[in-house]
Amino acid sequence: MIEFRHLRNFNVLAKEQNYQKAAKRLNLAQPSLTRSIQRLESLLGAELLNRGHQSMSLTASGELVLSHSDTILDSVDTLRKELHYLQGKSSGHLLIGASPVPANTIIGPAIGRFVEQHPDVNVELKVATWQEHIQQLLLGKLSLMVTDITREALGHDALLQAFNLPSYDAIFCTRKTHPLAVKSELTLADIRDYPLAIPRNLPTGVMESFGDLFSPYRDDFAGLLRYDTFQPISSALQHSHMVALAPQISVIEEQRKPLLCALSPIDMPPLAVCFSIVTLKKQSCITTSRFVHQLISSVAELSLS
Repeated sequence: MIEFRHLRNFNVLAKEQNYQKAAKRLNLAQPSLTRSIQRLESLLGAELLNRGHQSMSLTASGELVLSHSDTILDSVDTLRKELHYLQGKSSGHLLIGASPVPANTIIGPAIGRFVEQHPDVNVELKVATWQEHIQQLLLGKLSLMVTDITREALGHDALLQAFNLPSYDAIFCTRKTHPLAVKSELTLADIRDYPLAIPRNLPTGVMESFGDLFSPYRDDFAGLLRYDTFQPISSALQHSHMVALAPQISVIEEQRKPLLCALSPIDMPPLAVCFSIVTLKKQSCITTSRFVHQLISSVAELSLS
């Protein structure tokens, strides 16, 4: 039977590519490390290293074992942390990656309630694009990610598990006293006369559904602003004639105050903003599961409000 210590020793050696450095990291005598690697090779029935006089490298079998050893060691480390957390010996840790739109809409209420209910968990929120977060998640540097695209668009089906949250309509909005706010019948042509603000990362095909409305090259161009987060745009709308395209959930609070109003062009194409929660298939974490349940509950309340 393969022993955990042999696998750990091989993992360190494979990454250091040097017996002396690996032995120092592992706090082992070099002969002990050599015997450990030889024992692992014997148990697996395969040579894992190409041994030269001045250098060493991994065989094809060694590359395969290294890949699997990373997964096994990470899982054991996660198990150890989870057990310590359950036994009250350590704090839990939750690393959340979020795209700008969910970070400024659905994440806040869920994090607030989660921290109140689980004060022994350290929570970190990192905001970036979903492309950046997928790489971090695959490397085990995030517990989960919440993004504004559907699971079908993510890829990596063999490594990731994801499920879609309820979608929200995208709307045009502006300040309450804007000239368009009192117009009885509004069309997209009316919006062309004013500066526009749109999310930087619109889903594929959205731009085309509005014709040349967002093109800086149209003859009647009146200004275009691309944004990552809606909060500064909300302030800009209140001090200008700008019109913004945004998820309806982004402007709920401003509409209640009331500061902003939604515009309803009669020729508005159907447009929904979708959110999804993504985790690694190979990892199971109590703190992650608890936060996911809290987020789903918070989203359900927002959908009903």
